[in-house]
Amino acid sequence: MEAVRIFISYRRDDAAGYARAVYDALAQRFGAAQVFMDVDDIPAGQAFDAVIRQAVGSAGVLVALIGPRWRGERRAADGLPPRILADGDFVRHEIASALAQGLTVVPVLLEGTPMPTAAQLPPDLQPLLLRNALPLDNTRFAADIDRLAAALRLALGTPAAAPRRRWLLAGGAVLAAAAVAGAAVLLLRPRAPPRPAINGRWQGSVHYDWPGARHDERFDFAGDGTVLTGTASFLGVPRPIRDGSVDADGLRFAVHTGELGSDRVNVQRYHARLVDGELRVVVQTESAGQAHRPVEFVARR
Repeated sequence: MEAVRIFISYRRDDAAGYARAVYDALAQRFGAAQVFMDVDDIPAGQAFDAVIRQAVGSAGVLVALIGPRWRGERRAADGLPPRILADGDFVRHEIASALAQGLTVVPVLLEGTPMPTAAQLPPDLQPLLLRNALPLDNTRFAADIDRLAAALRLALGTPAAAPRRRWLLAGGAVLAAAAVAGAAVLLLRPRAPPRPAINGRWQGSVHYDWPGARHDERFDFAGDGTVLTGTASFLGVPRPIRDGSVDADGLRFAVHTGELGSDRVNVQRYHARLVDGELRVVVQTESAGQAHRPVEFVARR
């Protein structure tokens, strides 16, 4: 197994959707080979615990996604303690191994979830309480992911993208000639149409093309000129926008989603037009396993 630098730890019935969104966002920034997520990175037939142990041992940073069910509470009728207190709990094993090896461990608190207290953790997870936590919320997903990525770059010693160099031209004649040429180009170049007022939050109710699938989705758009960035939720989970663009024909972007227990990646492609203050949207799901029809909906501020 190839060494990874970032290990995403999460409990599936607590944060599976967020884990996928975080994985996609970090893979875009650091490269998919540098980010480990169990669903994507454990080949069929391999021992789950052995692969996780190797991945934690080779990582530089562990990102612990902590949501409201992270401790794995069980039904009161069962009379059992939360799973995080069990010796064989994989989430406990992942984080305890990282702490014992001196890895940087970054707790990420989802949707306002508080850090657990000392009384709620086993002894080998107590050092987690001394780690500075970062928030991650659906309402500010893009900004929170940027903060997380910056913290990971700092921990890994990975520099941010270097600014472009600006070259100075010497000689008044050269500068004058360049100015004249630039002015001529500006006069001849057709003016680009103004960017429509799309930045900010939009919401829409989407009836997908399978039975009973209605979800209230959120779209947080940002960017400048023809570039579109931000997040778009799919099935209520925010995803990073990919291949976003804005032109005279409207907005175009895509999000990637995965299927738990499968290495398949589905692509949702969106095309939207701003009409009378509303976004008229068409989304088409591209899936290897099933054909989907285009779905239309309206998003409003």
